[in-house]
Amino acid sequence: MFDKRKDSGATPSIDRNPPPEQSRQPAAPAKPTPSTIGRTVTIEGTLTAQEDILLEGRFNGEVLLMENALVVGQTGDIRADIKAKNVTIHGKANGDIKASDQVEISASGSMRGDILSPRVILHDGAKFKGRIDMEPEGIDKAAKRTSNPKGPAKSTDAPATGAKNPVSSDAQATSTKPAESRARA
Repeated sequence: MFDKRKDSGATPSIDRNPPPEQSRQPAAPAKPTPSTIGRTVTIEGTLTAQEDILLEGRFNGEVLLMENALVVGQTGDIRADIKAKNVTIHGKANGDIKASDQVEISASGSMRGDILSPRVILHDGAKFKGRIDMEPEGIDKAAKRTSNPKGPAKSTDAPATGAKNPVSSDAQATSTKPAESRARA
């Protein structure tokens, strides 16, 4: 009824689907740790480097990290104009920032000054007072506006026929109320 024979000549099992070979790609190089300016350190002057910087102390002056990142840690306090690839603020920053990639202000961060960067991230709770310009030519436009705040010169010669003077687009954008409506207000 039941076959009680035992297989005495068991054949070894052959795996028809061997496990795939693990790729032999080299591991991505580990990102180097940034150089740290510690909590008890205070520096004044110009900071330039070819590596990322983590600021936990105080810094006054100018920062030039054109191809690298600056991280202002939670205990960091920086009063400087900053030019870097990336800037992340977890502490306090006072000064203008020009970043070629991005500026990020975390919930614990506070910043006073202008930001010029194609990408800006302000986390919920971040404190910011200043202007943000996300266009590369923004600084040039702002410089031109401050050097000539009244805009282009307007012609004062009015034709006798009652035709309107040409007006700049800046002046057309502002509306003026007649004297009567201003008197009633």
